[in-house]
Amino acid sequence: MRSRNICLLAAAALICSFLWAGSGNAAASKIAAKVNGKAIKEDTLNAAMTNFVENQKMFGQEVKEEEKAELKGKILQELISAELLYQESKKAKLGNLSKEVEQQLENIKKGFGSDEEFKKMLEGRGINEKDLKEDIEKGISIKKFLDEKVYNSIMVSDAAKKEEYEKNQDKLNVPEQVRASHILVPVKEDASDEDRNAAREKIESLRKRVISGEDFAELAKENSADGSAASGGDLGYFGTGQMVKPFEDAAFSMEIGDVSPVVETQFGYHILKLTDKKAPHVLTYDEVEKDVEGFLMNKLKREKLNSLIEELRKKAKIKID
Repeated sequence: MRSRNICLLAAAALICSFLWAGSGNAAASKIAAKVNGKAIKEDTLNAAMTNFVENQKMFGQEVKEEEKAELKGKILQELISAELLYQESKKAKLGNLSKEVEQQLENIKKGFGSDEEFKKMLEGRGINEKDLKEDIEKGISIKKFLDEKVYNSIMVSDAAKKEEYEKNQDKLNVPEQVRASHILVPVKEDASDEDRNAAREKIESLRKRVISGEDFAELAKENSADGSAASGGDLGYFGTGQMVKPFEDAAFSMEIGDVSPVVETQFGYHILKLTDKKAPHVLTYDEVEKDVEGFLMNKLKREKLNSLIEELRKKAKIKID
């Protein structure tokens, strides 16, 4: 039921494409394109290209050298679409956006920790704060225009949601899951026999305390060396293949309320308490209704956005240098 947008940039990125591309303050910058007489500078295109490539790296994807020329052309088309949307948003008379601009600017500044780091970022991108505020205003203007003037009439009917659910029931199978809490006493890989024995004695002692009636969650909070300790050792629901094998084997062999024997993994010694089980099942309509609605809403928004951009392009005067 999920859909990957085949466009180079998602609509959300498109409407904010100005924001981190940078207006550029070099008067001598070459012109990449003109949209109804408004220039898109080569510096802006290069910055957008760099940002896209860096973002791909964050997701473990490398843009090959031979792909860059085609990619640059696609990004230019996205910048042209964003400029068309901005020009259209200005005609819509959306009111004074200065408060929203100042708020977003403050949020950006907070993300850098200090004014010095913020200014260093601006220098690195070759822009000043005035340029950045202009870019923020453009992004906000486009988003407000789309939300209030383009997407405002979109509605997803109950019939459409139910039809989408019926079409995709085969993709909604959930395998068996269990919910468990655990206490971990860690053991280093190169630990001595003495340290291993001490860790084993500690976990065995904790298990005896649980069996004798002490609260598992409280013991986990006080003794577990795992990030789940703060929540009483609760690991939430998980299926097969999500935990290391000895841990998984123990969890899936237990009944609700059981406390496991000591389980050894590469992390150390554990004791588990099984708190719930879910048999394999198909997600019901009620469980996924909101997700289905969101999926269909986004699909309709994409279609409406693409249609609007196509219409604006037909009427626009676009020159690519």
